[in-house]
Amino acid sequence: MSDEDLPSYDTSGLRLGKKDAVRPRGLGVIKTYAPEGFPSPPASFGALAQLQTVKWGMDGNNTLGDCTIAGADHVIAAQNVWLGTFDPRPSLSELEAQYRVLSPTDEGCVIAEVLQTWRRGGLFEMAGATNQISLYAPFDHQDQTEFCQVIAFTGGAYLGIQCPQSAQQQFAKQLHTGQLVPWTVVDGSPVAGGHCIVAVGYVAEGLLCVSWGGVVLVTWSFLAKYCDEAWALISQELGEKGADTLGLDTAQLAADLDAIGAH
Repeated sequence: MSDEDLPSYDTSGLRLGKKDAVRPRGLGVIKTYAPEGFPSPPASFGALAQLQTVKWGMDGNNTLGDCTIAGADHVIAAQNVWLGTFDPRPSLSELEAQYRVLSPTDEGCVIAEVLQTWRRGGLFEMAGATNQISLYAPFDHQDQTEFCQVIAFTGGAYLGIQCPQSAQQQFAKQLHTGQLVPWTVVDGSPVAGGHCIVAVGYVAEGLLCVSWGGVVLVTWSFLAKYCDEAWALISQELGEKGADTLGLDTAQLAADLDAIGAH
């Protein structure tokens, strides 16, 4: 597919909002907590046609730099699909209110700080309730197998990229044409800023991800060049169902997460 027409597509409504990647001191990568390793992943996970029927939502990322908060909502939606859970999703006003708490002047968020809030106090005050995760840890964002393992065994992955202008243009083209336009490396395209996307499946060519309320195919070559952080999340429901079936030392991971900020 030709990239020559990409500059003709309007990207003005495609905001970003991820700050630089941060690794909390004392927190290991996910393999640190899986001494026997994860099982081998299936060859593919998730059907594009099914994912395209989910109402993911732009979640305000057309006017605010709230991609990290929109990503949290997309994680909830993905886990509801793949894990059979029924967690409520926040309204647009609840999403925007949460973002304003973490980023009062709309400067974006650090993924690690969003995750810490999500686990400790929860996100999204919805009718007096919040959504919380049990555990989280980074994983190797250059390892294709780990991407597949995390997605297949936890229902998704929460990713940070340095988003090139070409990805915004490719997404805008996809919206305009109604045809899947993969995110590929376009030589010379400048980085527009940091962005959070959520991987909800994978195929041989790359990851199926949610961004700006749509499902995109993010190629492996694109991830190798632009992905700068990747996180595995364990929801409360998955924890209750037995996250240790993934081979995780959940007690040690919980202890390390509890210690963040206490050094």
